[in-house]
Amino acid sequence: MAGKVLTMGNLIDFDQKKTKKRMKQIAESKGIVYEIYLIVVKYVYKYADKERIDASDFLTTEADLLSLFAGDRAKFRDAFEEIMSYWDIAEQQEAIRGQEFQRFRTIGDLCFYIEERVNRQQGL
Repeated sequence: MAGKVLTMGNLIDFDQKKTKKRMKQIAESKGIVYEIYLIVVKYVYKYADKERIDASDFLTTEADLLSLFAGDRAKFRDAFEEIMSYWDIAEQQEAIRGQEFQRFRTIGDLCFYIEERVNRQQGL
């Protein structure tokens, strides 16, 4: 590893690969919908307003994203970008800019959006 510089990009990719492998193992018997839910919750927890959410909270598909992110669109976009990257979905964030919480009111709305993109990507 001499001479190789570790960048944030390398670190994030490694984390996503590790996460992907672990989530596939967990969700294997329950299917893609369950994996989508797990990933959305993982990144919502990662970027949500820590004063409004605790790691021990159980987030359902009805959880309100505006509240969880305390209206912070930038944090939502960061989570959204990581979710898109996890699923290898090319998405233009400009299409949702300024409408994040109108378009995605709940975790379920975001899960459904991801499911549609994943199915389209897989030709389903």
